[in-house]
Amino acid sequence: MSMIREKVLKAIEKLKEEELEGVLDYINLIQEPEEVEPTEEEKEAIRQGREDHQKGDFIKWEDLRRS
Repeated sequence: MSMIREKVLKAIEKLKEEELEGVLDYINLIQEPEEVEPTEEEKEAIRQGREDHQKGDFIKWEDLRRS
């Protein structure tokens, strides 16, 4: 058994019974993520972000981290 699997199993064993439902929900989500259609507001934000990027109006992550 891999080291990471052992750590995950040990962590799960320490959880209270009522916490296990959330863990199971998360496991199901990462195994089969549900497809979600973005809202109109989110679509507009994506469009605006793409437009800004095309114009060069953005900050690189490296530059932001340095400031």
